[in-house]
Amino acid sequence: MRVTRVSVVQATTVLVVAAFLGVLGQYLGRPGYTQTRLAFFAVLGGLAVAGAAGVVYRRETVAAGGACGLLLLGLWQAVLWIYIFPVVGVLAFAIAVTATPDWTDSSAAR
Repeated sequence: MRVTRVSVVQATTVLVVAAFLGVLGQYLGRPGYTQTRLAFFAVLGGLAVAGAAGVVYRRETVAAGGACGLLLLGLWQAVLWIYIFPVVGVLAFAIAVTATPDWTDSSAAR
């Protein structure tokens, strides 16, 4: 298996989203736990996972939907800005890389 630019970006995206889920889990356990926080974090985590899945499976629309949803909810949630916006940036970069055809990538030829 060859390591390509796209596969490196996909792996990095999955790693960043996994770290983001860890941050959400850390914040969930802080004092002031409510069902509302759990639901909000579940939506944030779901959007991040959907964005990463869109990048991995090269579905730019799904990835863009996850990134846009995170961006919109990130504007509303000031405490998590520092974590949400880098994830949105990584997703946007990954969308740009995976959307362009890579002629040296064997999966792009199919």
